Amino acid sequence: MGIPVYERINPLRKPKGFEPVVQRWSAAFLNTCRTVCVTFHGVQGESAEAVYGSSFFPWMAGILEGPDAPTLSDHAWFVDQNGLYTHIVASYWVDEARRDRFLAAPQVRGWWEDAARLSEATGYFRESLTVPLERQETLYWQDYAGGISAAPDVGIYPTPWCGYYGAMRDRIPLAAVDALESPLPELVPVARETKGRRWRLAAPHNLAVIRSAAFWGRCDPVQEEDYMRDLRAPLLRGMDFLKENPEVTGCASLRFQQTCDAAGAPVLETHALGYFLSLGHMEHWAEHHPTHEAIFKAAIARYRKYGKANQLRTWHEVFILPADEAQAFEYINCAPGTGLLGFLLGESV
Repeated sequence: MGIPVYERINPLRKPKGFEPVVQRWSAAFLNTCRTVCVTFHGVQGESAEAVYGSSFFPWMAGILEGPDAPTLSDHAWFVDQNGLYTHIVASYWVDEARRDRFLAAPQVRGWWEDAARLSEATGYFRESLTVPLERQETLYWQDYAGGISAAPDVGIYPTPWCGYYGAMRDRIPLAAVDALESPLPELVPVARETKGRRWRLAAPHNLAVIRSAAFWGRCDPVQEEDYMRDLRAPLLRGMDFLKENPEVTGCASLRFQQTCDAAGAPVLETHALGYFLSLGHMEHWAEHHPTHEAIFKAAIARYRKYGKANQLRTWHEVFILPADEAQAFEYINCAPGTGLLGFLLGESV
């Protein structure tokens, strides 16, 4: 059990003798763990008032308790390309059977499958990922828990693969023997009627998912100003480029989100949630486009400037999905183009 160990065929991309500017850490799982399960529940509406007045939140508050509830959850909001206010709850399990029982529970299925969802003023979606441990990689700071690293049954360890282009691939165990390529050469737009409809989409093999966050809550005024001016500004330009160029980049969906509490009150963290056709598509943008080059250079410059005194905390998680029925992308009464509706194949149910 645990993460399989492969005899490497594909060479590591780490340059010989390379030493990172700062040490970063990755998630360590119990030997009994085989998969990480992540589910994004979302609600969208014309305004924050419409969203927070919906039945989504009483339902969510109820299902996030109980024996099969997620091991941890976090909240975020953003305004999408349609101008709709959207709140997303990200939930994690390190026990796939427990996640399956959660989704099958009457209190979960009853509300989700209720025909009333189709005629409400708000739309809903659920993107549920099942990630074998050999198909994930993570990157954290030792003293700031983000994402799955905040789970009580997950540890962290100092990764030897960080701080260089290609480190993301080097951290994915399966990449030692698998190129993790997509069977699809490019994204193809899909037009479909979505309001008043339920859609279930199928993920293509090796769809790549990333959560990437920045927390400036510990920054003094000087370091906060430095972050906003020198790093956040190019970050926002990079996120805008991905959102506006899905077919060029292979990025089918990019949400730049404000981390918040369950009532929408913001905390001093933002994160991007992106779906790419493959890891290779993500890498191509990261390694060859000037918008990411500006982000990378600004991050390294910050590390060199502040060293151990750096107060900014960043983290990310990457999941490479196998194409199977364990991946579930469902959209109810959503606006056209929500999430992956604009590109993935699927069926109206």
